[in-house]
Amino acid sequence: MRPFDRATASVREDELLRAAARARGGTAGAAEVDALLPPFPLKVQLQTTTRCNAACQMCPHPLVTRAPGFEHGEMSRALYDALLAELANHPIERLSLFLMNEPLLDRRMVEWIAAARRALPATTLNLFSNGALLRLELAEQLAEAGLDELCVSVHGFEAPRYEAVMEGLSFARIDAQLRGLFGHARDGRIGRLRLKVVMGDLPELVATLPAADPLYRDHVLLKAFSNERAVAGVAPGLASSPLADAAAARAAPLCQRPFVKFYVLWDGTCVLCNVDWKRAAVVGRIDPAAGIGIADVWRSDRYREIRARHLRHEFEPGFLCRGCDYAAVAEGG
Repeated sequence: MRPFDRATASVREDELLRAAARARGGTAGAAEVDALLPPFPLKVQLQTTTRCNAACQMCPHPLVTRAPGFEHGEMSRALYDALLAELANHPIERLSLFLMNEPLLDRRMVEWIAAARRALPATTLNLFSNGALLRLELAEQLAEAGLDELCVSVHGFEAPRYEAVMEGLSFARIDAQLRGLFGHARDGRIGRLRLKVVMGDLPELVATLPAADPLYRDHVLLKAFSNERAVAGVAPGLASSPLADAAAARAAPLCQRPFVKFYVLWDGTCVLCNVDWKRAAVVGRIDPAAGIGIADVWRSDRYREIRARHLRHEFEPGFLCRGCDYAAVAEGG
């Protein structure tokens, strides 16, 4: 498993996926899938806003959001409160307030992290950001609000490479902010907030790692890029991970996403995967007014059929998961 994925895995997740893997190869139906499935997702990811301030080469955000018919928006506080109220009734492991966006563009984030901490005192709260807006004062506020983990995406530690990949952002700025942030961590000024720097494992990016400041170099985790962007119909210019070639030669392992994770977009739409930029595999929609919550979608007939197809590894032509090597790349890392 890749270092980045290993850092978020849990005993419950590992046990579930081992059981699901043993059920593969047969003609699994709804009953068999339900026997394996936890009553509620272990990890939930919410999109509070659709916006981003960069045009990274590996990210479909610029391509998708400029397409005709795309609608930008922000999650309403009423929907967020309804989601928190439901989540509070279940022992979820992780809540991440980012999805296909730059979460720090949402000026409500500190307040929303604080609300999540009150509702979910035992849940790990996580953000994944490009760090461009990460002032030290904001980091301190997020830590005080109850954020547990902050991952900063930095693809390259030399200005030319970084700025070519993360178009629109400044390496000098992110380097200064990371040095300040990790200095704060060293001095105990951000409490229990855990910091991680995440970089793609492409050779041209890894080659810049020795140039990273020693203050944060040991906190860098490598993330593999699978072919999932291409499968989703949006493939920007940055290549897939070197692990992808090896993955293509192996039998596809079970993807954990349909069995472990749950993704909610800003308007309540629930998608199967965090790369479903085009909403090709919608599994339901949260509607508090109609009494439809996460549990209803998680146990819906639509979702159950998708999981059964995963166990049998049978996907109709054009389905989002057909041909995706995410699980194989993750396992190979």
